[in-house]
Amino acid sequence: MTGRTAAWVGLGTAVPVLGLVVALFGRVTRPAMEIDRYAKDILDAGMAISANLEGLAELERTHALAGAVPDLAVAYLHKLGAA
Repeated sequence: MTGRTAAWVGLGTAVPVLGLVVALFGRVTRPAMEIDRYAKDILDAGMAISANLEGLAELERTHALAGAVPDLAVAYLHKLGAA
């Protein structure tokens, strides 16, 4: 076998192997892109939830103030002599 013939045999073998590699690469990257899309959706949802939790400190303060109202109301009624 001459050098030129060996080169053609090598190219003839390399082309199908390269096609197989490209096909397998496509089969791997498609699910990876889908996972990336899902991860971006999850991140967007998490950021939206985070935006809703920004007023949590005010909610805790409101809860504490509302808890003090019944005692203050009773004390006010006692002061007025109504209770």
